[in-house]
Amino acid sequence: GKGRLLDEKADELDMDHVYVSYPELLWAYIFIGPNSLFLWVRGVYLLKIRVYLVKWGWIKVKPFDPAEIVGRLCLEGTLAVHYYATTKKDSELGNVAGFFFADFPYIDDDCKPCVADLFAVDIDLDTKKMVKAKLDDEMLTASEALT
Repeated sequence: GKGRLLDEKADELDMDHVYVSYPELLWAYIFIGPNSLFLWVRGVYLLKIRVYLVKWGWIKVKPFDPAEIVGRLCLEGTLAVHYYATTKKDSELGNVAGFFFADFPYIDDDCKPCVADLFAVDIDLDTKKMVKAKLDDEMLTASEALT
C-alpha cells in the first residue's frame, strides 16, 4: 500500500503518510474548502451578533453549572474510558467515581504547552457533578477543570 500503520508511538504528529491524489485534492479545494469557509464565517458572524444582543439586553446568557458539565463529560462522553474506580458502598465520601488522565497535555498561563503527570477528577455518581479535581498536586475548581 501507499502507507502503513506502525505500533510505535510517534514523537510528534506526522501526517506525511496520508497520500491524496490530485483529483481528490482538487475536489476538496472546490467543494470542501468554500463550504468550510462559509460555515466558519457564518458562525463567527452569528456569535458576534449574539454578543451584541446580550450586551443590549435583548437575550440572556443561559446559566450553567461547571461542575455538572464536567460530570457529564466524564460520565457520558468519550472521557468515560478514563474511569479508574468507585468508592465502596458505605464510604464516608459517598458514591464517587474517579477518572484519571495520565500524561495530561495542557496550555499554561504563558501559552506554553505542558504535560501534567496526572489530572484526576472525582464525580459524585448520585448528582453526576464534579466533587474535586487535581492537576498534579494543585486543586482545581470546576470552572478551571472545564477549561
